[in-house]
Amino acid sequence: MYLVGGNKVDAYKVFDEMPERNQVTWNVMITGLTNLGEFEKALCLLEKMPNRTVVSWTTIIDGYARVNKPKEAILLFSRMVACDAIEPNEITILAILPAVWNLGDQRMCESVHAYVAKRAFVPFDIRVTNSLIDAYAKCGCVQSALKFFIEIPNERKNLVSWTTMISAFAMHGMGKEAVSMFKDMARLGLRPNRVTMISVLNACSHGGLAEEEFLEFFNKMVSEYKITPDVKHYGCLVDMLRRKGRLEEAEKIALEIPIDQKAVVWRMLLGACSVYDDPEMAERVTKKLMELEESHGGDYVLMSNVFCGTGRYTDAQRFRKLMDVRGVVKLPGHSQLT
Repeated sequence: MYLVGGNKVDAYKVFDEMPERNQVTWNVMITGLTNLGEFEKALCLLEKMPNRTVVSWTTIIDGYARVNKPKEAILLFSRMVACDAIEPNEITILAILPAVWNLGDQRMCESVHAYVAKRAFVPFDIRVTNSLIDAYAKCGCVQSALKFFIEIPNERKNLVSWTTMISAFAMHGMGKEAVSMFKDMARLGLRPNRVTMISVLNACSHGGLAEEEFLEFFNKMVSEYKITPDVKHYGCLVDMLRRKGRLEEAEKIALEIPIDQKAVVWRMLLGACSVYDDPEMAERVTKKLMELEESHGGDYVLMSNVFCGTGRYTDAQRFRKLMDVRGVVKLPGHSQLT
């Protein structure tokens, strides 16, 4: 109770004063500290725990993976298996796989796959299956993901399985393969959901497919699958049009989006204006963005750059001054180069 409210002092006091502590007590304390981001303290308790369990280890592994500390998560996973000789369960595997693909570690992905196959997790838990497909794809091994996907009997695959594979193809610019996979899924009678449609629309846009095919899927989503497009679906449509250089049509679509928070779509279009040197549209788009998010410094800078790129230096300076008047700050980018 104390840890839920963030009261670590009282939680420690109650814990220390307990005459006896069972595994549940230790795990509750470790979980609470992990949820508060107190990983060092959680690890300290784990070291002191008389009989560590898979739950204890998995809690901290999952915590590290969730806060984007994949190396720490994988190190703990290895310690759990090597030092405590504790076998991971399905929840542990689901916790460690995001850390694996976060690092892009293909060999680690293959090792986890071999482990779960040996322990027979895969035949019984579709969540592990889908996570492995996703991990292979995000490690850059789309062919390994496909090979594993094909090995799974169709009766075991669910919508998440198919969507994950379609998304994998989209991620790697394999538009034709994604569309083919979508059609295979449809032939089996599975109806796509919103996420599936985002994946296939992204595949069409990034994979360089004809706009007719994209529009066919978009229209089918609305008419046949009865899915109302949200900002992500419209974003895919605007992205496809801007890639084709059809900025006026993209602007028209952006104006018609029945969603208030659509800055991401306008920002996408502003970037296209920069590529195609269209300062007039860029200024219109920037005004729309300012209505939504007046303090986003990047929009002013990009608009200024569009003007500079077309020789309109006075207008560029005007936007720079507008930033100063409104107190807008452009946060500096971060480079990985040293």
